Amino acid sequence: MRSLARVDASRNNYSIYLTNPAVAAQQFIPDSRFQNRLLEPSAAVFRIPMVFPWELALRPVDLLHAQYFVPPFVSCKTVVTIHDISFAYRSKDFQPLHRWGLKCLVPWSVRRAEKVLVVSQWLKDAVVRLYDVEPGKVVVTPLGVSEHFYPRDIESARAHIADSYGVEEPFILYVGNIVPGKNVSGILRAFSKLRQNWTSHPKKLVIIGPKLWGWSAANSLATELKLQDSVVWLGYVPQEILPLFYSACEAFLFPSFSETFGLPVLEAMSCGAPVVASTRGALPELTAGAAVLVDPDASDDIAEGLFHVLCDQQLASDLRRKGIERGRMFTWDATAAKTLAVYNEVI
Repeated sequence: MRSLARVDASRNNYSIYLTNPAVAAQQFIPDSRFQNRLLEPSAAVFRIPMVFPWELALRPVDLLHAQYFVPPFVSCKTVVTIHDISFAYRSKDFQPLHRWGLKCLVPWSVRRAEKVLVVSQWLKDAVVRLYDVEPGKVVVTPLGVSEHFYPRDIESARAHIADSYGVEEPFILYVGNIVPGKNVSGILRAFSKLRQNWTSHPKKLVIIGPKLWGWSAANSLATELKLQDSVVWLGYVPQEILPLFYSACEAFLFPSFSETFGLPVLEAMSCGAPVVASTRGALPELTAGAAVLVDPDASDDIAEGLFHVLCDQQLASDLRRKGIERGRMFTWDATAAKTLAVYNEVI
């Protein structure tokens, strides 16, 4: 939103619909054209079919930009952003009620909206194919990386991490949700193989992210592989601290089964971390030669990719340089400008 405020020089007014007062306070934009509006009750089962249409009836808008679901009973023009459609072909990675809602409402929203925004060319191709949409209706608006994701002094970053989080040894890093689709099990198996076959391996695997419905199985696997003392589950880490971890890690590992963009990968590259990522989804498109790509189904391949990055200093140096250059190509101002162009076209 702040980027949109910068790039939109018109007299457009924006209503930002939120459900959490704390988030609303954090998202305050010092621009009179932008106004936060709280929707209550916040539960989606009430908010989408009832609260949203009532709010728009009371305060009409010319264009509604929704995420995934276009509310029913709205008469204005609409744009919808679809961030992910893995629920359509990796349904086991989603909880049943969430999966059911996505499968029912996303196809209708795609048909209802004047334009559909997606975050990668890979996802556009998938949406066009899955929902039989005209390609011209689907617009790629890649995500951006925040300005505070840049390389930090490695020694200072490691000292801060040791003091604040107790991680004093070299480490491999993963950042993301702990859910089946992110392939945390593949990360654990690859790290175990690295430990077995290479005595000079980094001693720790640091995993940052919320412990969601894949946490129990991942923790059990770590115990089975005897990694309890080597895996550090940090849970949530503040955004301002993440660049320190990205800068300090020996390698950033992200062998997701299906990624429609991969924001943690972009953040890691922007901070100069050597990246090992999946051959699947949009990750080859995002990394564009600035990462080692591995088969997420093969823990041996993941381990081998890691081994090459950790052993070949020239390769690691090249990846750091290419990653930083690649990261500079993705800004939130560019995302906002492309989004604004769609608004202007629809209105």
